[in-house]
Amino acid sequence: MKTKKIVVSRALLSAGAAPLALCLFSASPAMAQDTDAAAGTPEGGESIVVTGSRITRTDLLSASPVQVITAEEFAQSGAVNVEEVLYDLPQVIPSFSAASNNPGDGSAQVDLRGLGAARTLVLVNGRRYIPYDTSQVVDLNTIPSALIESVDVVTGGRSAVYGADAIAGVVNFRLKTDFEGVVASSEYRITEAGDGGTFNTNVAIGGNFADGRGNVTVFADYTKRKSIFQGARSFSRQTISDDDEGGFYYGGSGTTPDGRLSVGGVDLNGDGTLDLPAVSGQFNPDGSIRPITTADAYNFAPANYLQVPQERWMAHASAHYEVSPHFDLFTELTFINNRVNTELATSPASGFPIEIQLASPFLADSTRALLTPYDIDGDGYVTANASKRPLEVGSRSSRNDRNAYRILFGSRGEIAGNWTYEGYYSYARTQNNEQQSGNIAISRFQAAVKTQFDADGNLVCVSDIEGCVPANIFGAGNLSPEAANFIAIPTQNTTVIESQVAQFTVVNNDLFDFGLGAAPVGVVLGAEWRSEKGRFSPDFYLASGDVVGFNAGQQTVGGYKVRDFFGELSVPVVADQPFMHRLEFNGAIRHSHYNNSVGDALSWSAGGQWAPIEDLTFRGQFQRAIRAPTVAALFGGQSVGFPAFQDYCSTAAAVTNANLRASCIANGVPAALLGTDLQGGSSQIRAVYGGNPDLKEETSDTYTFGAVLQPSFAPGLSLTVDYYNIKLKDAILVSGPGATSVRDACFGTPDNGFTPFDTSFCSLIPRNPQTYEVQDLLNTALNAGSIKTEGVDFELRYSSRLDFGFFDNESRLSVRVSGTRLIKYANNNLAAIPSLLVNCEGRFGAFCGDPFSKWRGSARVTWATGPVTLSALARYIGRATDDGQSGYSALFKPALGDRKYYDLSIGYEASDNFNLTIGVDNIANSKPPLIGDANNQQANTFPSTYDVYGRRWFTNATLKF
Repeated sequence: MKTKKIVVSRALLSAGAAPLALCLFSASPAMAQDTDAAAGTPEGGESIVVTGSRITRTDLLSASPVQVITAEEFAQSGAVNVEEVLYDLPQVIPSFSAASNNPGDGSAQVDLRGLGAARTLVLVNGRRYIPYDTSQVVDLNTIPSALIESVDVVTGGRSAVYGADAIAGVVNFRLKTDFEGVVASSEYRITEAGDGGTFNTNVAIGGNFADGRGNVTVFADYTKRKSIFQGARSFSRQTISDDDEGGFYYGGSGTTPDGRLSVGGVDLNGDGTLDLPAVSGQFNPDGSIRPITTADAYNFAPANYLQVPQERWMAHASAHYEVSPHFDLFTELTFINNRVNTELATSPASGFPIEIQLASPFLADSTRALLTPYDIDGDGYVTANASKRPLEVGSRSSRNDRNAYRILFGSRGEIAGNWTYEGYYSYARTQNNEQQSGNIAISRFQAAVKTQFDADGNLVCVSDIEGCVPANIFGAGNLSPEAANFIAIPTQNTTVIESQVAQFTVVNNDLFDFGLGAAPVGVVLGAEWRSEKGRFSPDFYLASGDVVGFNAGQQTVGGYKVRDFFGELSVPVVADQPFMHRLEFNGAIRHSHYNNSVGDALSWSAGGQWAPIEDLTFRGQFQRAIRAPTVAALFGGQSVGFPAFQDYCSTAAAVTNANLRASCIANGVPAALLGTDLQGGSSQIRAVYGGNPDLKEETSDTYTFGAVLQPSFAPGLSLTVDYYNIKLKDAILVSGPGATSVRDACFGTPDNGFTPFDTSFCSLIPRNPQTYEVQDLLNTALNAGSIKTEGVDFELRYSSRLDFGFFDNESRLSVRVSGTRLIKYANNNLAAIPSLLVNCEGRFGAFCGDPFSKWRGSARVTWATGPVTLSALARYIGRATDDGQSGYSALFKPALGDRKYYDLSIGYEASDNFNLTIGVDNIANSKPPLIGDANNQQANTFPSTYDVYGRRWFTNATLKF
């Protein structure tokens, strides 16, 4: 029998499986493996590929939960970009989206289980897609939502089947391939406030040839999304700061347009006492100084985007031609140009010294008198710390222009007997050119501030930098246009990532059977070669560190190759026997060899399912998965930073505590210098950041156990419940564990009597051979973290025909309720130190980030009668408590209340050629919960988790020819 790959929804519809077909028509997410008995075998014996396995099957049962989102779900939600629908899934913790401005780079990502977007493998038609930067994450903006036939979401590690990176699971986008006819669609969405309009239009053209043995499908898409600034919403137009006592105040940044002065105290006699106290204040427009108050904080919120603007062009083509049963040639071609901007408030020029001329006409007499005693050298200049936000320079804008393309070609067909094959090669490349404006060069700022009078009595720069103009930074609005143009510099960087994949598989879905009524044993054998290569190239200013807010950094450049050999086995044993309606086992294994420090790695999985009766199935799966370090983690350009640091070997405990004394001596500090100030009074050290070519792979163990109930006495009803448990070890810390964490791992802490946690970290703390101070501490990427998470997923579905309707004597109803209960999420950024473990279940904050609500869920009800389809979606996000890592930062109390959102759409099929859908999202106009600015958040909330745009209307019109 010839097998054929069919999208799950198509197979079900062709089978005449009425209850499940109705559910798919309603666009409710469905569990691909959970179908009633009537849908057990598709008509004509066609086989189906379900994501999570490469073995085709004649049923939709799987040992791992597979959630399917159909194309109708996208249409009924008014979604233009795919993340808008994915973020409604209970298993997804929102990542970068259209609301991600700072941090944000214009990309959209998917993060299953909150393990990080890099640990979710994104596939298109079952194959790796286009990475967008050196982190090798897929930007969902490159996937055409209008061309999606369905999306399969498999949670849990799947590295044995699909290769590295599938730690949290797999998201597979199935695109329309065998398309016939012409379909043109346009959509427009706008908020009730009248802003943020999003327009999308696309057309798909396809046709068969050679008596149906070939097909060509081409697709073009254009999207334009307008910006929304934080100042356009009442909850985000003012920076909210937390007072650590359950209240809040309208705060902001201490670097203000007025400019602030800070001069350190001076010990004139060298006796350790300050003869001249430290001076600080804020400038008035006339150059005089006044005391600093919290009311002077600069409100940076309005200048930030709440919705980043986007313009995207996309083209896609696919074709196949069956030369013979042995050679079915196929190809996929994709090109995307995506332009996304981010925008921040004017750069805060602070954290570096400036030299102020006492005779400067920009200073008031009172300021001059105040500073004169601090001219210790008598040269007419005083050294101070700069703090100025020069609004005259303008906002910081980042314009990302990404060109991405992918070329794929291959062949598939029969070998002999029941053996078939598929082989393909793909090449994908993304180049992002980022142009930044509004940046300030530190050297130019310093040069413009240090002035003198020339022979003619004119105020000029002391520096000989060409074009230098004296800058009056002493008071708001005093900076001249010429000075603003001099200190401002345009910067740019370029990122390129290239990915190549060559894969060959052979499949036999009918190897043999056990003669006990079960389906035949299936096997897959395959080999894969993959190459990843990337670079990040900052310009001269960014590389030198001569830009406000940036440390000097080298370029990232490098790559690696991996070859895999893999196999998969499906073993149905018994079917239709007493207490053995079905018994089946499965297994998969993959051996990988990397040409870097990872070397050889092994992934494997094993599982099975048992149905004692037709109505009830138990299932379980164990999976060992790996994730190899990315180009960014391996080859990230090194940079130098200056973190705050206390050297334990300089404290009195280094003399009195035997453990610390021994550790310090082993670290190279002479016994005679223990307890002395090795850092010369500095509270910071020099540390090195960047990639680490010696990184190894991280590994995860995933257990899933569940049950599927499909009672025969209630046709169309199903209930699934699945428990998951994921343990990740040797997690790659791309940004390093942190200088103080490295120190504590080596020396221990006061709380544990300075007993070292892991002395291997001591090698990361080198010392100057003359002064013995810590110098160039290595805070590079490291295999040092751990995550443990567990929870329960559940879904209830019901679909049925009804004996009434507006246009006919019948209608169709479907109901779906999906949810997850997060039991545990324990994260430790440095597993060697147990005390660093933070439990994030039900929490949010500076460490946990976006809320890990214990309860998340969604429900959709769809009723279709004649040409009209009504669909309502309810979404629920449970409450969350502050993790307390940076003080309590929820507004008024350290908790965020739960949120409920309701969406409604109505579709009208006016004819076979025309369909119109209108809808409204967030009907109740629910506002997001607010928090202070001490957390990892934007716009006083978590804008990717909560709805920040308010009530929105959309309409979609589709023409078919």
